[in-house]
Formats: sequence, C-alpha cells, structure tokens
Amino acid sequence: MEVLECIKSRRAVRKYLVKEVPWELIANILDAGRHAPSSGNLQNWKFIVALDKDKREAVAKACLNQLWIALAPVHIIIISEPEKGERSYGDRGKTLYNIQNCAAAAENMLLEAHNLGLGSCWVGAFNPVEIRRIFGMPEEVEPQIVLTFGFPNENPAHPSKLPLEAVTYFGGWRAKIKDLAAYAGFYSVHVQKAVGKGKEAAKEASITFKEKAKLWKDKIYRKLTEKRK
Repeated sequence: MEVLECIKSRRAVRKYLVKEVPWELIANILDAGRHAPSSGNLQNWKFIVALDKDKREAVAKACLNQLWIALAPVHIIIISEPEKGERSYGDRGKTLYNIQNCAAAAENMLLEAHNLGLGSCWVGAFNPVEIRRIFGMPEEVEPQIVLTFGFPNENPAHPSKLPLEAVTYFGGWRAKIKDLAAYAGFYSVHVQKAVGKGKEAAKEASITFKEKAKLWKDKIYRKLTEKRK
C-alpha cells in the first residue's frame, strides 16, 4: 500500500472478529514500532504484548471500563523509560521526549497493522497505576499507550478533517498563502486543466497530421495514376 494512502485510509477500529492474529503479523507490528525515530536514538521504550483473555479483560477495566477492548485479540502496551530521557536531555527529556518517542512507535505500529489488513485503536484513557499492577511494572517506567489489534469487524466512516489551509502557516504564525491548493498542487485543479488542454491540442494536431498525410498520399496516388495513363 502507498504510504499516504495507508495514512489516509487507516481508521480507529473498536469491533473485531473472533479470530486469532498470526504471530508473524504481530512480530511485523512490533518491528515497525522498533524502527520508529526517537530523541537521540534513545529508543527508551518497551512493548508488552497481551494475548491472554484474563489480562485483556483486566486492561479493559483499567481503561475506564471500555469493555470493547477485551474483545480485541491482541493488546500492545507501550511503556516509556523516563530516566533514560532525563539522563540525556534533563527535564524536557523526561516530561516530553519520552512521550514523543512512544507516540512515534505507536503510529508506526498502527500503520503497519493497517497495511497488513488488521484493525487497530489507540487508547490513551486508562489508570496507569492499574496498568502497572496488571503487568508488574517497576515504578521507574511509565505506561504511555494501549494499542488494540485484530481483524476488523467494522468499516468506520472517514472522519472529517480540517482543510490544509486551515492548519498550515508559512514563515510565521497566521502567515498564509491565499491559494494553497494551487501553490502546493494538492488538488491539482490548474494542472488538470493544463493537462486537459494539452491532450486536446495533441489530439487536434494528430487529426490534422493524419488528414494532411491522407491528402498527400491521395495526391501522390493521383499523379502516379495520371502518369500511367
């Protein structure tokens, strides 16, 4: 799947088929997370895979009783290691970079899951104390994200998105280009018109050339016929 198409067509899936996810697909998802960018290449994350039904039910309760979560056959909990970020980047590394790193890993996983034909959902609402207890995490690590995976049993509609010109500035706050579509070529209105005109011109030129060639051929044929006579 093309990367941009994968990004645009991915949806948050909360209904899953009762179907086991092959381990090789789970491994691909984990590997996608492992290859995410991180501040200073710290890679200060850990991933816990939860397949056991009891664990998944416990996670669903810890996620503020979102019971649909238990029906997802695969959970991956992304945990940060704040001390690593703090050692390299101080307080900013502890409070920001470790969260950003985990978010990058999560997005990689979601996109790879979609690419593999799986549904997934990013869950951020949970009780961190309960998540830590369920999986026996030490105090120095921090659960950041719960991801659910499985074969989708729904096809969510495309969510509305703000237009590009509403979220993009150039060179400064509130600095905009009036016709961003034409400038960036995302909607290619002008390009399509130009291409259309070019095709029409080429078609006309082709017809004109064919007509001239036919006339020229007919003229030569007549001359040869007259000579024979």
